[in-house]
Amino acid sequence: MRLIDSHAHLNSDAFDADIDAVLDRMTQAGVVAAVTVGCDDADLPRLEALLARRPGFLFGAWAVHPEYPDHREPDVDEIAEVASRPGMVAVGETGLDFYWCKEPLDWQRARFRRHIAAAKIAGKPLIVHARDAEPEALAILREEKAGETGFVMHCFSSTVETALAVVEAGGHVSFTGNLTFKKNDALREVARALPLERLMLETDCPYMAPVPLRGKRCEPQYVEYVAREIARLKGLEAEEVAEQTTRNAIDFFRLPL
Repeated sequence: MRLIDSHAHLNSDAFDADIDAVLDRMTQAGVVAAVTVGCDDADLPRLEALLARRPGFLFGAWAVHPEYPDHREPDVDEIAEVASRPGMVAVGETGLDFYWCKEPLDWQRARFRRHIAAAKIAGKPLIVHARDAEPEALAILREEKAGETGFVMHCFSSTVETALAVVEAGGHVSFTGNLTFKKNDALREVARALPLERLMLETDCPYMAPVPLRGKRCEPQYVEYVAREIARLKGLEAEEVAEQTTRNAIDFFRLPL
């Protein structure tokens, strides 16, 4: 199967000791690309160094994560400039987080809108983090017409209704290994309900390793388990799911593959 991990954190220090072995295992598992995401200023040098090691295989995205209230706020032009550098394919992850952060959150909403504006300038899609905040995040994406540049709700964990609204607004939905977790029947219903043409696969590694690997460090090679779960839910061959979601990611991120 040909697979793409559309959201990974390979620049995490969890991979410092064996990053080359991790990349080799990705290739052996049929992973043809991964989008590696940086979440603040400290992440950016490590991210760009990693992209330079494997151009055409590793791609990048960068923004200031919504969980960080006290981090420096780059302006729209700086975010757009970073998103336009070699190997960078998206702005994110960005969005709203009402789980870890509590009102007043005007700073978070302003940051999100700034990132959307930057994505439009750069002509790059958005990777959206929305936790306990999906409806409001979607409302902002609609107000800002983010469907024009493209957006994906990563690590989706909301309702069927919200997922269908994301698609209607021009967005994509991405699933992680949590789709395989025993108690996530509601999320599996979301996967069943959505058109395959609007889905992408991710690991969000090093977090959320899928069943049967829960508790281990997650790696991009495990994206295959997400593909196989979607195939099971939809009554399709895993190869069909892998090929369509790979095509979706190539088109969404405009990857040169």
